[in-house]
Amino acid sequence: MKAETLLATARAARLRAYAPYSRFLVGAALLTEEGAIITGANTENASHSMAVCAERVAMLTAVHAGYHCIKSIAVVADCSPPPTPCGACRQVLWELGGNLEVIMGNLNEEIKIRPLLDLLPQPFGAQKWAENPAGQELTHSEEMWRVPVPFHPVGYIANTFYQAESIPKNYKELLSQVVIDPEMEEGLYRLEEEEKISIITYLHQARSYVLKEKRSGRGNEVYGVFACRAPLRPNSIAQTTVELIDRKSNVLTVRGADLLNGTPVLDLKTVLPLQ
Repeated sequence: MKAETLLATARAARLRAYAPYSRFLVGAALLTEEGAIITGANTENASHSMAVCAERVAMLTAVHAGYHCIKSIAVVADCSPPPTPCGACRQVLWELGGNLEVIMGNLNEEIKIRPLLDLLPQPFGAQKWAENPAGQELTHSEEMWRVPVPFHPVGYIANTFYQAESIPKNYKELLSQVVIDPEMEEGLYRLEEEEKISIITYLHQARSYVLKEKRSGRGNEVYGVFACRAPLRPNSIAQTTVELIDRKSNVLTVRGADLLNGTPVLDLKTVLPLQ
């Protein structure tokens, strides 16, 4: 993955910072050996010692998600020169991630890249994963399915539908675009041979759900949420089958998507013909 891509993710993560005191927004994006991206942003507190830097938020989130092999971390803030991790973050990054690559950028596209040991020579302590007892228990645990699973969007939906109420009734006749991350364009090879595809998305504006209620699409009869296609679900994931009209590099034109502009795309799948 290019440094610019990881920096762009960190810039986006920066907008989730909670920084009413310093007003200094910092975003971080961490890349694992498996190719997963984990983000973080600085989170402040009126008790200033309780603030947590973006780098530590990202790293601790990655550890909790089960990632132990870290390739690099990008950090972005609105300052020049680009921000460097503080001493506390460098120590945490070292013990939990080793000598990873640190990519530092700002909003003016200045970039600095250093191995962590350049920023933290003669670090204190060493990596402790081999001594961590949780590693042995993990493979025998039947409770791990309860832990939330992180996803990394591969693209987004582009159209003129900005609110659920704005989706017209004739959406099946209308066009939208599926914009895939340019770094993943190779994965679209020969997709244009398909007439229909399924788009797996995260419904980013969906909130709350009920397990059982009257469903307007089922004649107001009562159904469970798993027995219908209600958009409000325990996990706001949707599968939408659309007609593939055209592909130009990483941009697909599709017909029939009832998805909002900016909806994150998690995956694309081909539609098997009926037997």
